[in-house]
Amino acid sequence: MKEILYLLLCFPIFCSGQTSVYNEPHEYGGWYCPDNLNGFPAVDINNWKNVPVVHGRMATKEETQNGTSLIFVDNEKYPDARPLDIAMPKLARFYNNHSRKEEIIIVIQAINISTDSVVGFRYLNGGNGSARLNEVKFLTDNEIADIVYSRFVSFNIKINATQDEIWSVLTKPEYNLSLQPIFDGENRLKSDWNESSEVNFKYPNGGVITSEFAGNLYGNNYIQIDCELAGYQYVEKFLLLENEEEKNTELQVVCGPYGHDFENQQDILNDWAQKVKELSEKR
Repeated sequence: MKEILYLLLCFPIFCSGQTSVYNEPHEYGGWYCPDNLNGFPAVDINNWKNVPVVHGRMATKEETQNGTSLIFVDNEKYPDARPLDIAMPKLARFYNNHSRKEEIIIVIQAINISTDSVVGFRYLNGGNGSARLNEVKFLTDNEIADIVYSRFVSFNIKINATQDEIWSVLTKPEYNLSLQPIFDGENRLKSDWNESSEVNFKYPNGGVITSEFAGNLYGNNYIQIDCELAGYQYVEKFLLLENEEEKNTELQVVCGPYGHDFENQQDILNDWAQKVKELSEKR
């Protein structure tokens, strides 16, 4: 089982599950790649049925590399491996030990290998993971109907600076005064709000932080803040991808989900990112 080849369209430099930052969900290497925003971008809840999947057969290696599927199994080593008779995609709940909250996921693959059943899934807020089948709970039609419509703010911005220069602007307290007025125009946040946050951005309605990470994953700086409030779940993701040849860095932003305030938060995040760009390019 341990020789199964997992090709989770999660480049090794981005895959948090392959670092010492997180513990593996199970002994077979349950993947946790929340930073794989290129391979599996955020999905608004109304669009979950439209994600690509493979039906009725095992995925090819190519399909595990183009965002269609997650897990490739070598048929020569595991000739009895087969897909489970489950229609895909399916919405499910999964307790994420890393974000420390129960998340809604989109299951896009379910297979049986050596008497073990494994699912591959993508997070609504971007990225992917895998788990045993008994670790997820599929949602009923009624539960799906009760989910409130919401959307993620998701965009990329090119910045003519190194990722280390941008990282300083994102994380160092001295830049807070320049950035806070953009997302806190009414000055509702306490003066010490950023002492408990890894990034100079905050959604005042985000709730209580359940988990946060800020660090370098195999050469790429990444920040993720997970929050929860009365069942409402919110996440902020900031990934820096530096192009040394072109001497610029792409800042990838995924935040949400947002409801009625989506347009307002989209404007705020775009203004905030432009300010990050301005401050970074001045360094």
